[in-house]
Amino acid sequence: MLEALTSLMDAAAKSGTIRSDIGAADMFAALRGIALAFGKPDQREQAAERLLDLTLDGLTARRQ
Repeated sequence: MLEALTSLMDAAAKSGTIRSDIGAADMFAALRGIALAFGKPDQREQAAERLLDLTLDGLTARRQ
């Protein structure tokens, strides 16, 4: 799974879609943490989706 995420993130970083200073291992850890923290079905919609949105927003490449 980490290999697939690495390929996806490398391609996105190369195209300028996401930041290049965040590695796949970091992203995988963040996603795993969200899944572990909010594993109950009643928590997913409220908290997990908000944290996932925040995490993905943090990946967005900065335009200068």
